[in-house]
Amino acid sequence: PKRQAVAPVINVATCEKPEYPAAALRAEATGTTKIRFTVDAAGKVSKAEIEKSAGPSREHKMLDRVAVEKLSSCNFTPGADEHGKPMGGSFDVEYVWKIE
Repeated sequence: PKRQAVAPVINVATCEKPEYPAAALRAEATGTTKIRFTVDAAGKVSKAEIEKSAGPSREHKMLDRVAVEKLSSCNFTPGADEHGKPMGGSFDVEYVWKIE
């Protein structure tokens, strides 16, 4: 029987939050890093690339790198196709950097 395909569950709130790099904090670098990443059928990140940097400076690039590293080590719940087979997908995630 065919079932409804289920999209992978991408909830970055369940991931460990990236640490604010000290240099970026000192430079008061804030912004939003937009990352496109691909999750495989096991729910692991197989590819991550920066779609939009948090900003132009070296410190912003640090923020981008840290966000990619943290999200890449996160596990997600894979989706399933209409036959119930696990499947991955690609997603855009925005990580907002703000100094508390």
